Amino acid sequence: MGVAGMGRNRRLSRRVADAAFGEIRRQLTYKTRRRGTRLVADRWYPSSKTCSRCGAVKTKLPLSMRVFECDNCGLVLGRDANAGPNLVALAARTTGTGAAGDLDLAKAKSKPRGADRKTRVTRPRRKAGTGRAGGAVPGPRAGKETGDRQQDTGAQLAL
Repeated sequence: MGVAGMGRNRRLSRRVADAAFGEIRRQLTYKTRRRGTRLVADRWYPSSKTCSRCGAVKTKLPLSMRVFECDNCGLVLGRDANAGPNLVALAARTTGTGAAGDLDLAKAKSKPRGADRKTRVTRPRRKAGTGRAGGAVPGPRAGKETGDRQQDTGAQLAL
């Protein structure tokens, strides 16, 4: 409901549609499955509410607050700059390495694109007939369009 809920907000809807958050999530999901890895952080992980120095979590931190100030250790950092180290630490705890998608230390063997499965199903194209909207597209020498006139050079020379 995250993207759908933001799309229903009259102030955010156009910006959310332009940003295509749903498309980003869809591509992350299919690319991680394709490589045999996984996404580590779920959508409710409080990466920007957790102090990257001491680990204290703020219960309430509205989105309008763009600077994170820790009440425990006094760290003052931009909200996004604070979230980055928290996500790296989560990946290290979950996978054992610093990379977010690694399942273990063994590398997955790479397969060239399309070698193990078809990537696209091909279907025969339907040709545009006269019954379809738009109809057939005539070639450049197929005929005259309405309103085109040829210049009668014989009549001009006679005058």
